[in-house]
Amino acid sequence: MKPTSVVYWLRFVIAIVAGFANNSLHIGQSNPAIGDPTLALLVGIGLGLAFYVLSILIVRHVFGFGDAELKGKHRDVTLGGGTFIVVWVMVSVLLNTLIGAS
Repeated sequence: MKPTSVVYWLRFVIAIVAGFANNSLHIGQSNPAIGDPTLALLVGIGLGLAFYVLSILIVRHVFGFGDAELKGKHRDVTLGGGTFIVVWVMVSVLLNTLIGAS
């Protein structure tokens, strides 16, 4: 498999895990532990950002992909970013709808 495909699939899988983490930690507007809905949104975004940073570290240090393998400058950061965001939001919303945030 090409290095770019590995990065895309890694970000896809990590986005699914991040969506499940959002739901399992009950990060939503109805969470009484967090309280303020704006704070809940920021905590959810922070969790997604943490998973994305984890994926960058995996691409760089576990797989060892750099500019040469991914054929571009900073592609280890940008490649698959849109996929991550869309899948993470879709999984979070779907789980919140089916299971509920309570």
